[in-house]
Amino acid sequence: MLDHDNSSRTVTVPTCDHGPVAVWEPDWCTGSEEEHQPGGYRVDITHASPDYEFTTSTSRGTAVILRACFEQRPFTELPPVNVPFVNVEMDGDWHPHGSDDLRHLSDTLAAHADRLRALADRLDGLTNAFDATQGSTPTAANPEEGSGD
Repeated sequence: MLDHDNSSRTVTVPTCDHGPVAVWEPDWCTGSEEEHQPGGYRVDITHASPDYEFTTSTSRGTAVILRACFEQRPFTELPPVNVPFVNVEMDGDWHPHGSDDLRHLSDTLAAHADRLRALADRLDGLTNAFDATQGSTPTAANPEEGSGD
């Protein structure tokens, strides 16, 4: 069980390798036991914010395009070491991002938006061409017209 001390913003996490570990808890951390992993290894202690969902409306309801959250792993030795970062979920996996990485991702998403607009323009052309041919469809292709019965 986690021991939260709201006045000092610390949390004590029981670990299997270092005993009780007192850790400063960022104000954005949800403080859940899944993140702090009581009884686990100290290196696995994680602070995480709630997810920020980036969604869009579709004909089948709302779809999540990607998720992001603030995260910090105070005892890790792996990049991005123990500093806060934003973890972004894409294609079913989470990818750590620093601020420069987030700006690059934003630029990439803007470029993808431009490509989607170009596809929309092309679809307009295809739809207009399709609509134009519907007015001059040969009777063999449209058995309801010109059946002569």
